[in-house]
Amino acid sequence: MTQRRNDWENPRVVGRNKEAAHATSIPYADAAQALRGDRTASPFRLSLNGDWRFHWDANPSVAIQGFEDPAFDVSTWDTIPVPSNWELIGPDIQRGIAKYDVPMYTNVQYPFPIDRLPGVPEDDNPVGAYRHTFTIPESWDGRRLFITFDGVDSAFYLWVNGKMVGYSEDSRLPAEFDLTNYVQPGENTLAVRVYRWSNGSYLEDQDFWRLSGIYRDVYLWSAPPVHVRDFWARTDLDADYKDANLVVRAKIRNFQNQVAQASLQMELFDAAGQPVIDAVTESVNLFDDIEHMLELSAPVTNPAKWSAEHPNLYTLLLTLRDAAGTVLEVQSCKVGFRKVEISDGQLKVNGVRIRIGGVNRHEHDPITGHTVGDESMIEDILIMKRHNVNAVRTSHYPNHPRWYELCDEYGLYVMDEANIESHGVWDKLTKDPEWETAFLERVTRMVERDKNHACVISWSLGNESGFGPNHEVCAEWCHRNDPTRPVHYHPAEDDPCIDILGPMYPSVQKIIDMAQVPGETRPVIMCEYAHSMGNSTGNLQEYWQVVEDFPRVQGGFIWDW
Repeated sequence: MTQRRNDWENPRVVGRNKEAAHATSIPYADAAQALRGDRTASPFRLSLNGDWRFHWDANPSVAIQGFEDPAFDVSTWDTIPVPSNWELIGPDIQRGIAKYDVPMYTNVQYPFPIDRLPGVPEDDNPVGAYRHTFTIPESWDGRRLFITFDGVDSAFYLWVNGKMVGYSEDSRLPAEFDLTNYVQPGENTLAVRVYRWSNGSYLEDQDFWRLSGIYRDVYLWSAPPVHVRDFWARTDLDADYKDANLVVRAKIRNFQNQVAQASLQMELFDAAGQPVIDAVTESVNLFDDIEHMLELSAPVTNPAKWSAEHPNLYTLLLTLRDAAGTVLEVQSCKVGFRKVEISDGQLKVNGVRIRIGGVNRHEHDPITGHTVGDESMIEDILIMKRHNVNAVRTSHYPNHPRWYELCDEYGLYVMDEANIESHGVWDKLTKDPEWETAFLERVTRMVERDKNHACVISWSLGNESGFGPNHEVCAEWCHRNDPTRPVHYHPAEDDPCIDILGPMYPSVQKIIDMAQVPGETRPVIMCEYAHSMGNSTGNLQEYWQVVEDFPRVQGGFIWDW
């Protein structure tokens, strides 16, 4: 008989009871709130950030048991700030004195022995137990209740009021769970067990600091029984790149056990808050407990276009009403009118060849590690803009949702990269069918989350993980589900499933040769070059002379920010 594997050592298990990925959005009570667009201020969102109870153990075999029971006494446990990395908690962390565990920095080499692949070390796999309580606002009565973890490294289980809710991997994308059937009036007890290493860690072998814990925001949010579960706003420009057609595809979910009637209204406002289009409304009959797709579209006459140089944004409002016309919820997002395409062998935005003066950026703060706040993000962006940086590759994983909103606002092109790097075992995982689901989940959930951002001009399938069938499946999914953005992945430049040739540290002569390959119609954008550690970053003039001389060579991303 085959022994059952632990979830955190089974690549076929990427989550249990998780909600499907969707665009970053939150319900608002009215149009005024939605126009302001501050998700943290919605009356239907409750932050759980703050001090939680915390207990650390060296490995799963000695990890504390039973703590998910609300009756379990955690009053003597330490407190830890959420979000944070537990390795950065200590009496004098600036001098390297940590309380629970130590930060690790490795590049290609995994930070643990890999002899048990896909298993992880049994004796050296620290586990963090978290406890917290919350009370649901009375105004949320009758609504569906969800919890979102924006980032947990590397895998975790969740309990509410002693009941197992679910499990999640992928430390760089949200994990969302429906808590409606797990909560009670009054106080509720939340329990989380986080594993430092999991089978998912084999796909997270990036060149950076290895840190653990609940390091991004945690929040509750609620939705009406009939709810806009997801939406995608697409801006199609005409052949002259002047007028546009705004197309919104929305998924409406009826959580009730009865048929419901609803209508969805689409409006668009400019930066001054003035309407740009006539409101468009579609009605729908919703059968019980299913999702229904609605498509709304409207012509937009000569909208101000979005680019890194001119990041013009509009605000889309989606208002959901019941059969009586009562507003159930309003959702919103920023919309940038722009078209990304490859023509004449060049990557173009709004019909114009762009030059990528980009950087690779790890999401890291020198004090708080992988917990990066608005102030730090904005500081990075302002420094980039002052130095004529116009593009960022999210090396090598999706960033905090707020990063993309800021790139939309300030104007930065983003190559959005999936959380896939198996550098230490190279192509072993992409050629193993057992890992296909894990690869595909990390790519598809990234696309679904970030699809509404004008700043995202390319999807990247990850970094330095060899190339094989699992990458091909991901590329095919991207092309089928989002034909509006090209796909990048190094080292797969020889495969036709990749739209952008992204060499890494090529010589100047190499990119000249790539620009002159007969019949090649793909742009050349160096995904990493001018390695900037120590006495380095030379030869920029020579590289950029090639960019000037050969239209298909369009710049690149310096390693690293």
